[in-house]
Amino acid sequence: MTETYEEMVKRLREIARRLEDPDTPLDESIRLYQDGIDLIKKCESFLSDAELRILEMTEE
Repeated sequence: MTETYEEMVKRLREIARRLEDPDTPLDESIRLYQDGIDLIKKCESFLSDAELRILEMTEE
């Protein structure tokens, strides 16, 4: 199942919250950071695809 953009943003917010928590262990912080980078890339791709679809629709 593919996540929606809104679900990905919600996960990014949760990751940011956990990274800001001083009680989050270093190894978990590193994993969370990588997960966040991956999510950002997915969000950017999603937005690029959406922009392309909108441009195609407006050109018709």
